[in-house]
Amino acid sequence: MTTPYQLKVPSKWAPAPKRFSFTSLQTIGSCPRRWQLVQSAWGTSPRFPERWHPSAVEGQIVHEALDRLSRALSLVGRPPVGSPAFQAAATQCGFWEFFAAQVETWNAKAADHPRKGPGFVIRTAPRELANRAIRLFREQYQSGAPGPVHAETAVGAPPASLLARLHAAGALTEVWLDHPKLLFGGMIDLVALDSDAGVVVVDFKTGASKDAHRDQLLLYAMLWWRATGTVPARIEIQYLHDRWAAPVTKADLERTERGCAKDIAAAVQAIGRQPAPARAGADCARCPVRARCDDGWPHTEAGATLAGRTVDCEVTVTSAPTPTGFTSRRRDGRDLPVVYDAAIAQSLPPLSMGSRLRLIGAVPAADGKSLEVRPWSECYLL
Repeated sequence: MTTPYQLKVPSKWAPAPKRFSFTSLQTIGSCPRRWQLVQSAWGTSPRFPERWHPSAVEGQIVHEALDRLSRALSLVGRPPVGSPAFQAAATQCGFWEFFAAQVETWNAKAADHPRKGPGFVIRTAPRELANRAIRLFREQYQSGAPGPVHAETAVGAPPASLLARLHAAGALTEVWLDHPKLLFGGMIDLVALDSDAGVVVVDFKTGASKDAHRDQLLLYAMLWWRATGTVPARIEIQYLHDRWAAPVTKADLERTERGCAKDIAAAVQAIGRQPAPARAGADCARCPVRARCDDGWPHTEAGATLAGRTVDCEVTVTSAPTPTGFTSRRRDGRDLPVVYDAAIAQSLPPLSMGSRLRLIGAVPAADGKSLEVRPWSECYLL
């Protein structure tokens, strides 16, 4: 089976999405090539099979659970932690079951990954992840405001009925909208009817406030305007410990719409190239497809001294590989022994003298004169 570790380029390049989202536009705007390489097909994988360290996955599960709980609590007036209303909201949104389901899903993905390894299995108990989430929640959550919202779920509702449904119910949750002309859509967490101000577009966030949150809300307000013909009175972001709101005008939405159209046109043009242009810089060190990007690689490869918990390094094999390692030469001409366990050797792509490869996440020896391939390391042939 040909894997991304052997393929030099995707087996099928990703086309432009049928509908852009706020996230996809942000990602493409940051680096078109990263989006393209991640979304493209690699051998039997319909998209690049990113390897995530278990601790990173656990953090993502906790964050998604907090998002889910925050939305549920905001709709019932943000009751105190531990109160009957709090427990009811947590149960209704599936907060407690979420952790076990996610651990099972992620471990199933690890089992199907082209580079299997015990280091990628989540071994933390779902209950411990739930406790971790609650501890973080207690540190940030402020109860008491705003008041309860009796909202009707609007998933799949036709745009023509949204305004009438909003006036009948007072609030709508999970409102998916597509722009009538632009290739753009998004899911609004909550649209509420304020008796004094009018329509309010609301999003629930955990973590710190970001300017991008406000940009996202303006886009969602623009979608509501185009779907219903009504300009929202304001946009609002509810954080665990804070709230931000700002009025909206038709001029704001027209400006947002023009910006969105411009961003979509730039994204379509960029990912229409194969490969798409790269925007190399400091973020390359965290890019999941950095080994397949020649432009970004110089920003991530280890320097002259191999130091740190893990490093990335390009080498050429200079000896016949054995079950426990080989000698190699770095691009600067220095020799570098590479070692690994026999079990790891079985998961490496075929290697021979002269093979060029990029090692991702290898562990340098204390003296910086050799590298060890661990279960979480990756080996890409060039």
